Amino acid sequence: MEEQSEWSKPKEKFCGNCRHHNVYQYPDFIFCFVRYQHHKESVFPTLGCCEEWELKPQECFCVKEALKKHKPI
Repeated sequence: MEEQSEWSKPKEKFCGNCRHHNVYQYPDFIFCFVRYQHHKESVFPTLGCCEEWELKPQECFCVKEALKKHKPI
């Protein structure tokens, strides 16, 4: 049986782990380049998700930091 690497494991869909995101207002909001190209609302919450989502194949701390910041007390 083949062991899955960290990057091949299923991920939750968040804007912050999408390949199209760029930091906008860290860690709360991202800028989506694909939505911008299609003349759609391009600023999204890091923990949001839209129909343009694709897994980003490299580590980013956006989701991790947003989850820490918005963790209930």
